[in-house]
Amino acid sequence: MAIEQLSEHVYYLPGGVNAAILVNEKEAVLVDTGGDKNYGRELKRACESLAVTPVAIINTHSHADHYGGNEYLLKHYDVPVYAPEFEASIIQSPLLEPVYLFGGARPLPELMNKWLLAKPSKVDHFLAQGKLELIGLNLDLLDTSGHAHRHFSLLVDDVLIAADALFGSSVIDKYPLPFGQDIGAQIASAQKLKDVKVTTTLPGHGNPSRQLLDLIDLNLAAFERASNAIFTAAQGLSSEEILQESCRILAIELNDLPRYFLNLCVVNAYLNYLRTEGKLSLELKNNRLLWAQIAS
Repeated sequence: MAIEQLSEHVYYLPGGVNAAILVNEKEAVLVDTGGDKNYGRELKRACESLAVTPVAIINTHSHADHYGGNEYLLKHYDVPVYAPEFEASIIQSPLLEPVYLFGGARPLPELMNKWLLAKPSKVDHFLAQGKLELIGLNLDLLDTSGHAHRHFSLLVDDVLIAADALFGSSVIDKYPLPFGQDIGAQIASAQKLKDVKVTTTLPGHGNPSRQLLDLIDLNLAAFERASNAIFTAAQGLSSEEILQESCRILAIELNDLPRYFLNLCVVNAYLNYLRTEGKLSLELKNNRLLWAQIAS
């Protein structure tokens, strides 16, 4: 993986997850660290090639593919880690991610892979919306929660490090049910970013974009398609049955257990959102929890 420069102070390491490197003189701040020690190793090499030393790590949220490189990096650099408060609990106790995906029970072995269960990492400071000064740079932290329960994006120079508040077009094409845990917040966060003035946007997955508004509209359209599919499927069915029908509508084939449970989580997030919006009812009947459309 070859590092690419986005602005005077912002570089990134392309990959399955885009990790950003903020640089000022001889120091660096790493924003997300990928999914495992291999990402961590690549980030260390990238810093060495730039002749900079990391002095802090920022994790935008607690999904394993965004903090899994922390453990390797912290073995080599004694630096503080910044993360959202709620998400910090998972970063420090990674088993929580497969646990919540399996409904709070002991997770299936198939859910205990590196993409859902990273190595634990310390968290020293909680992120908060507003200014954060590190290595002589004024970072603007934006609360863009929704994809995760707590999620932050960063403004540096004229670059928006969106992380998973926005997905690249290739990701949206591949995953018709974009992952989200609080859909109302996810939509609001994307809409809020329309007021941000930047030259370049770096999503957590996919290529950088020079057209922020177009990228936002692409994401909002994907959220709407997912919402419409799940609403259409809600015909007095359980969450699992609605997942099955939504996959048929969106031409999704779930071939492994991790993807099944990730998508079930997304479906439940949309069902909760649609109920909050007054579009679905929820009924416990014959020991089954059933979702149905509310007649308009």
